[in-house]
Formats: sequence, structure tokens, C-alpha cells
Amino acid sequence: MTTDHLYETETMAELCARQGRIGEAISIYRALAETAPDAATRTRAQARQAILESTWQPLRETEVPPADVPLPPEPGVAVLVGEDQITVAWALPADTSPLALDILVLQRTSAGIDAQKKLLPLATAAGRLGLAVPAVHSAVAAAGTVRAGRFVALARTAT
Repeated sequence: MTTDHLYETETMAELCARQGRIGEAISIYRALAETAPDAATRTRAQARQAILESTWQPLRETEVPPADVPLPPEPGVAVLVGEDQITVAWALPADTSPLALDILVLQRTSAGIDAQKKLLPLATAAGRLGLAVPAVHSAVAAAGTVRAGRFVALARTAT
């Protein structure tokens, strides 16, 4: 099978899914569903994409009111894991731009632990963000900036 990208294969999509990189797996399956040369591969890719999409919620789409977590000293980031919710609090120097949070959330699922990693842009140098995460196991975060397309952490939560 020929694809536009060497790693856009069913095997790579499944590796991504098993590692908790669900968004990447969905993207690969979407590409396969559109470009696979045979109908059987397109059908399998569409079916697996639908299954993954039905269980995956990107973190930013699950925002809820944050818990009342004290802002950490600058530069700093803190995570509070509650029942089916996490709250991330951050404080960065005012001259930091662009602002971003890098969050890794672990969730309990019927298949084991599922990981979601997200890089989220921030509008303010200090604040709180609440995310609904059913069956949350744990979470860690880093606050910082993005330079040349790469996240640069200025503060991390303790592991």
C-alpha cells in the first residue's frame, strides 16, 4: 500500500492507539480511509476511526469550572486531580509569549490505562483550567512557551 507519508499504516495507527496517542491514530486512520488503494483497507480504516472517535474527547473540549487551587509561585504549575476532573493552575512571567500548557492525563478504561497528551495555548500568564476527565487516574503538566514550533517548559509539576 502506498501512502503520502511513510508512517501512515494500520500498524502505526494501532501503535499510536495503544500508546494513548488517540488523536494521532485517528488522523492516520482518516488518511487511510481516504487514500487506501483497496476497498477492504478503506472499510477497516473507517470502522476503526469511528470506534476511536466515539471514545476519545480532546482535552480542550471538556472544559469545566476549575477547582479553587492556589496559583503557584511564578514560574510554576500545579495539578489537582479530583473525581472525574483535573484542575491545572499556572503562573508564568508576564513577558512570556506565546503561552502554553503541556498536559499528560492518564485515564482508567476497560482496556487499562489510556493516556492523552495535549499542548494547549493560553490567553493569560496566570490562571486555572478545569477539565472533565472521567475515571481520571493521574495527570502532570508543564507551563511554558512555544519556540520554533517546539514547547519549552518553564515550570513542571512534580512527578
